[in-house]
Amino acid sequence: MGIERTGVTDLPAGLPTAVPPAVHRVVVCDRDDVARRAVGAILADEGVEIAGSVAETRELADLVARGKPDVVVLAVDRADGPDVDALVATAALRIAPVVVLATEATPALIARARDAGALAFLTKPPTRADLLPAVELAIARYAEIAHLVDQVAAISRRLESPKLSERAPGRLRPHRRMSAPDASRCLPRTAMDRRKPAHVIAAQVVAELGDARRDRAAS
Repeated sequence: MGIERTGVTDLPAGLPTAVPPAVHRVVVCDRDDVARRAVGAILADEGVEIAGSVAETRELADLVARGKPDVVVLAVDRADGPDVDALVATAALRIAPVVVLATEATPALIARARDAGALAFLTKPPTRADLLPAVELAIARYAEIAHLVDQVAAISRRLESPKLSERAPGRLRPHRRMSAPDASRCLPRTAMDRRKPAHVIAAQVVAELGDARRDRAAS
């Protein structure tokens, strides 16, 4: 007996299909074993992968460096203790954002966590309704910050490129005993031969032969 299909048709070839959300990886650090397991259980129930779980803050930075998680959840007790030192060290790695779990939300602790690099702040024990949005928000904000940093670096490189292109011929002239026109033509010709941007070749020349203006200033 045949079954008639109604209301559903095959999707045309080439139509985009839904992409499942990325699975986040998290490292959890809390001296309180019960609290640490509870946070891990909440995140695991929501499909988050537990990349590492540690009690001692002195082990956190190394675990993050090895595990490369998407986010770190760190319990902080005081504004002046080793927990904050671990927060500073972890944020300095620039691998993942840090969500702070604190026993209380004092102004001093909030300010210290913010200045140390935390991107989200929750009080313990966190609820499922609070923890998941904090993790997602921290990851999103971290991605935005990383994108802005990349943009600033790219702009800096573009601004520096003309300066390098101006300085490089000045280093080639005495080194290869070239005339000014020959030195200026040498850079784009070398860039074409090596299939590299001219500013990359100019940067290599300045790095290898030094900066003529700096040499004159030193003399």
